[in-house]
Amino acid sequence: MGDIKELEKRIAEVELISRQLEPEREERENVRAEVISYTENFLNHIYQKKAYEIEDTEADQILSSSFAETPTDINQLLKIVGEAVDKTGLNPASGGHLGYIPGGGIYYSALGDYLADITNRYAGVFFASPGAVRIENQLLRWMSEIVGYPKSSAGNLTSGGSIANLIAIAAARDAKKISSKNIPVSVIYLTEHAHHSVGKAIRISGLGECILRNIPMDKMFRMRTDLLRISINEDLNSGLNPFMVIAAAGTTDTGAIDPLDKIAAVAEENNLW
Repeated sequence: MGDIKELEKRIAEVELISRQLEPEREERENVRAEVISYTENFLNHIYQKKAYEIEDTEADQILSSSFAETPTDINQLLKIVGEAVDKTGLNPASGGHLGYIPGGGIYYSALGDYLADITNRYAGVFFASPGAVRIENQLLRWMSEIVGYPKSSAGNLTSGGSIANLIAIAAARDAKKISSKNIPVSVIYLTEHAHHSVGKAIRISGLGECILRNIPMDKMFRMRTDLLRISINEDLNSGLNPFMVIAAAGTTDTGAIDPLDKIAAVAEENNLW
């Protein structure tokens, strides 16, 4: 009985501590107002900000700002964010940033993220939040129509291209029945400008021992389909197992788009994914 009372006492103590993470209405309004003010100032001056700022000593504030057991004033935290995070390095929100394909930075999407974070609906399974799952399915259906996929198509929204590439490569592996016994003789075709996440996905999916063929590119940094066809034929004649071509619809290095239709035709001719 004593142990139970001690446990109840401890739970009550921890509850008081955890309630610090649940601010009352007035505090929420004050903090939110400061955050909104910061973001509005950021957007109102976006055209005066550089696409890239060389890192300076102000960024060291992050390392010198230790975690504390007591709350830190929101204005002090936003000052650190403004000077040590949003001021240095790449500014993907800038129209002058062309280094890669960042998130859209769409204001209404940000508000949607805010709603999703506050309401904290779980969209991983249908029974937990039928509405949230239906939103994802509706978006997938719309995107499928845009690219010409049939109504029977299915998919999911990932956190980014790295996970998407991993899913695609794992799907290719399973569809072409690539297993431990034929991995060393199976061939993957790509170019030197394939995204770095592709190499990681190949390793994570257990295909690290596959043969990788870097197909030469033309003067516009696009995969040469004539050399792809030759490479596939040579590998077939050597008793290897060509099974996947990885093409790019806009590389991070140059923005080049491989001739996707021609590559797809070559893959179909040779029964490659």
